[in-house]
Amino acid sequence: MNSWLSTFSDNIIKRVRDIGVMRELSDGEVFIREGEVDERLFLIEEGRVEVISKEKHCAYVNAGDIVGEFAFLDRRPRTATVRAVGPAKVLVLERQDLMRTLADEPEALVSFINAVSLRMRTRLEGTAAGLEDVEAFLSNLSQEAINHRAVRHRYLQALADNSVPDLRWALADFGRQYFGYSAHFPRYLTTVISRLEQPQHRSALLENLTEESGNYGEEELQELAGFGIKAEWIVGIPHPKLFQRFRRALGVADSAIEEDPMEVVCWREMFLSVLGGSPAEAIGALGLGTEGVVRDMYKPFVQALERMPDLDPKDVVFFPLHTAVDDHHQATLLDIARHYAQTPQSRRELAKGMRKALALRASFWDWMYERAMQGPEAAAA
Repeated sequence: MNSWLSTFSDNIIKRVRDIGVMRELSDGEVFIREGEVDERLFLIEEGRVEVISKEKHCAYVNAGDIVGEFAFLDRRPRTATVRAVGPAKVLVLERQDLMRTLADEPEALVSFINAVSLRMRTRLEGTAAGLEDVEAFLSNLSQEAINHRAVRHRYLQALADNSVPDLRWALADFGRQYFGYSAHFPRYLTTVISRLEQPQHRSALLENLTEESGNYGEEELQELAGFGIKAEWIVGIPHPKLFQRFRRALGVADSAIEEDPMEVVCWREMFLSVLGGSPAEAIGALGLGTEGVVRDMYKPFVQALERMPDLDPKDVVFFPLHTAVDDHHQATLLDIARHYAQTPQSRRELAKGMRKALALRASFWDWMYERAMQGPEAAAA
């Protein structure tokens, strides 16, 4: 975990932790009250807390960060109430104990006080700059993604309204080319999981990985049944195999020696490079720029496949499966994005990752559109 304390020497970290008292908090438990005189500093060890001032939400503070620095430095009454959001652990640091334990190392004491002061100034500057509310920020980014040309691409529209020369060939060509990207989705997930700092975030994405492998909860299966998706079509079948089923239904033969075109290889490798960046950039790419737009992006394929009544619904279930109930994956990644939307730098990283992912996909759609408009001649070329 990238903790606020990690910037100090091992000696200072040990001495600070030795005088701290670990406190476990239940969901909603208040440990700082607005107006009270209390000079303690709190390091969030696990979970997340909410800062409330004058009964209004101000911010969430995540594991690794500190709260209580205003009163700790200025010895003023508390300026806000802070409560746990879900189970949490905090290391409670008494002001006088900190001063005493670092008193024999003036440089260490000054360094610690300066770091607390810097954290306070960062928060004040964020407030002064009118930092956009987290939910508003994420909502605006999500809307930007949905309106991006990668999601509203003319290729997708051409499939939906059947304005390509040969729709069946175009769908088969999509199955042939897209598999080189989509079959690697578990790899994308594991790459992002390896970048995340919080155990609960890694666990949440591991659940998504489980679903990608064909494991679903009873409630989700009931919801899917409402969309005409039968459990026996999908349970125990990894999503790449569902996509292979779609390919076979359109006559795309499996080939162990088939090589992916350079356009597909470049997309896949560049996308993996983005996912290997900062945790916020990885979440922006896989969450906001990929999973967050899946439902809107796959709807044109559902519409196109409705023009193929000879295809068995079981064979094309990959697409309604992703447009019907992919909300769980989206919600998981969006919740992790909230963790990384607390600072201006992380917000820039989230937006950068999202825009990179969408730009890469749009470039792939450009190539696919040219192929679809050429029809079978594209294969010959």
